Amino acid sequence: MQIMIVGGGEVGSYLADLLLQQGHQIVIIELREGAISALQRAAPRARCIHGNGTDPSLLERAGVRSVDLVAAVTGVDETNLVITSLARLVFNVPRAVARINNPHHSWMFIPEMGVDMALNQADVLAHLVAQDLA
Repeated sequence: MQIMIVGGGEVGSYLADLLLQQGHQIVIIELREGAISALQRAAPRARCIHGNGTDPSLLERAGVRSVDLVAAVTGVDETNLVITSLARLVFNVPRAVARINNPHHSWMFIPEMGVDMALNQADVLAHLVAQDLA
């Protein structure tokens, strides 16, 4: 599969490495220019692009129309929601997944906004702890 990851921090680089090991083709878009060289070392087979993943023209140049999945994993919920909305609703990417950083924002990450799957790490952790205490 061809996968675009927007956000090349710890989550994005980990995801890229995992998917590369499974044989997928990966494009990573990262806003922080200084992070690009670290990304290239961490995921040398990925195509790393410096830029803003909410910019439709950058997504177009990065090949968003030919990917099977977009994963928006930045540290900013609003950015992740814009990216998934653009991917699904403008570029017709078959699947879009998003990282939720603030559990109070989870209500926005719905299919009508272009999100096929959202991972709310804080919510998952909280429920695991609560379940363990029960």
